[in-house]
Amino acid sequence: MFHFVCQDENEIRLSHALSEGEIKATQKRQEKVLMCLKDLGIHCDQNNVPNIVVLGSGGGLRAMIALLGTLVELKTQNFLDAVLYLCGVSGSTWCMSLLYEDRKWSENLMSLEKELCKKLNDFPWHIMKAEEYLQESSRDELYSLTDFWASCLVYQVLKQFDEHELADHREASETGINPYPIYAAVDKEQLSEEGENFPGTWFEFTPHESGYTALGAFVSTKYFGSEFEKGKMKKRAKKKPICYMQALWGSALGSIEENLKFIRECLQRIFQLQEGISSCAPESNSDTVMAYQTALLLLDLEFCAVSGNDPKEVFKKLLNILSGKAKSASYQLCTEMHNTWAMKTREERMESCTELDKEIEKELRVHLGEEGTLGELQSSHGNSLGPLQDVIRMMFKTIGCVMTWKWGTTNNFLYKCSNIQPSYLVRNKIISLIDAGLAINSAYPLVLRAQRRTDLIISFDFSSGDPFETIKKTATYCQKNSIPFPKIENQEMDENHPSDCYIFRGDKSCPTVMHFPLFNSVNCSDKIEEYRKRFHTFYMFFPKEDIKDLLEKARLNVYNNSGKIMDEIKRLVSSSHKKEF
Repeated sequence: MFHFVCQDENEIRLSHALSEGEIKATQKRQEKVLMCLKDLGIHCDQNNVPNIVVLGSGGGLRAMIALLGTLVELKTQNFLDAVLYLCGVSGSTWCMSLLYEDRKWSENLMSLEKELCKKLNDFPWHIMKAEEYLQESSRDELYSLTDFWASCLVYQVLKQFDEHELADHREASETGINPYPIYAAVDKEQLSEEGENFPGTWFEFTPHESGYTALGAFVSTKYFGSEFEKGKMKKRAKKKPICYMQALWGSALGSIEENLKFIRECLQRIFQLQEGISSCAPESNSDTVMAYQTALLLLDLEFCAVSGNDPKEVFKKLLNILSGKAKSASYQLCTEMHNTWAMKTREERMESCTELDKEIEKELRVHLGEEGTLGELQSSHGNSLGPLQDVIRMMFKTIGCVMTWKWGTTNNFLYKCSNIQPSYLVRNKIISLIDAGLAINSAYPLVLRAQRRTDLIISFDFSSGDPFETIKKTATYCQKNSIPFPKIENQEMDENHPSDCYIFRGDKSCPTVMHFPLFNSVNCSDKIEEYRKRFHTFYMFFPKEDIKDLLEKARLNVYNNSGKIMDEIKRLVSSSHKKEF
């Protein structure tokens, strides 16, 4: 079926086999796993080493901290070195990507825990550095809200802007010291059109390769984002820093309304800061303030369209700004929107906001004597926006992304390849990759890839709401795609009062799953709901004592069930069974 099987890194690889880099790395890691099992008193030969996977779900900063506490306790209980793969979604990927900066993180985990917690509490977020990255990235044709998220949310939450690349983590993945990392994302268009149960929706990242897991289509991670055509690289892209990848993996932290509020607040803050620094000339102020106010009002109008809030005051302010040119197309369009707003659906209102944004941009550009869109305005060309020109350009570029909800846009490495399904992947030059938590908030589809031969999945669920949603969705996904998975219907799962550990076993064709809800009746007693509210997904900061408490809750789930984990590993080894493919 596939034509391109070349191992040359500047070509794509179409094969369901694991990458050469992953095979070598996991073989080396299995030596470490074997030694760990012997230290635990579990004796097995080299051909019978169980493939154990740890899954960390999404959940924002809560998930990042909870996975850290979980890994620390796995280390304390001497289980961490038995883990072959570490796989994460959203907030868990933040923890993973920070750890793999240290090539011996598994050995240095206790000190790294202290260091990371100190950063979360004591290190500042430098808004000027965030704006600097935004200025640069917004000049890129493929700029999206993922770039904005990298500098304004991820950097602000994690207190560091990691400019390394994922491919730089190869050394930390190849020595056998650490588990092999897998990071999850999903294709935005595939998710929208085919849904969460379509295997082609899922996209994986490792330090060696990135690509569509179920399609068997991959590209070298160091060339991710580069331009490819017919399987060969045409133009290498600028490197995608880890901070960008953290934003791509962890972009679905809140509702659209929460995200819109956050974007508006950040843009307002950046403009006001630059306004104070720039000390614009008096003749520049009128155009600058008008453009800035118009930009924020467009966001406010979009918020009303999404949330259903009354837009009366927003229209009043916007029409007042546009009234200076009453016969302009933007004024006429805004007036029409105001008059017909109540008769339109949510989607129609959002479409109208997009049209108005485009019209206002066009008119501002004409006013400045430019062509194209304001978002493409070059800083080298002087105009009446004065020193704040770059900020206004970035603001309108960002608002354009908001109006179309543009996230994770990158060059499609499968462009014009033959024999690829779905066919849109061949036709489209651009794909959009987003947080996998929007599909299934734990990356089961990646570790259930047959070639990874998974025997035991230790799943730590840090989700908000139903702590069994991930495993229920996975069971449905596997049923629809004929993937072996244990039956989960036989156990009572009370989402309001979950226990701390559930074990799901199937026949020899499928892995055993151990499922650990973060907040449960064992570590939280009758305060489960209190903890869920206290550690909300969209919270960007937790006080020192809350971080300590969260780490402790995560550690207890491992500590209290260390005997069960040991028993499952022993059972797997004693069964002397490795699946054949």
